[in-house]
Amino acid sequence: MGRTDVPRVLIADSDSHLRELLYSALLAVDVFSDCVSTVPDAVAKLNEEPYGVVLVDIALPGGNAEQIVARIAELHRDTRPVVLVLASNPASARSLDIDIVQIVLRKPLALRSTVELIRSCVQSASARPTMPAEEEGSGDGDQLVS
Repeated sequence: MGRTDVPRVLIADSDSHLRELLYSALLAVDVFSDCVSTVPDAVAKLNEEPYGVVLVDIALPGGNAEQIVARIAELHRDTRPVVLVLASNPASARSLDIDIVQIVLRKPLALRSTVELIRSCVQSASARPTMPAEEEGSGDGDQLVS
């Protein structure tokens, strides 16, 4: 297990090669992550640990990304993780809750820039203060497609 003062990353993707690449590249920059390959596994991990960043493949087997996004909304009313969605076709992410999903990344990923983005998100997650749910923003978050 990683340092408890630094938020962890949950990588949910069915592509074992991509999971291993991201895990290793993040570990090299001192970002600790857990990897899963199905929707039920992702939901189970979300129930176990508060993640600072959640990276979800839109086409994850065993359900759909909406189930993961909904679980994040249920579990994290006061502080939410940064949620990044991976999609070959970014239009497929349009149905996801924009109050939860901040960034949509186009597959295939550029590994170096993706790792830097995740590292930046982890740093932001560790720096943001906890605020009561009624003070949360109105969900004006942007979605980035790279």
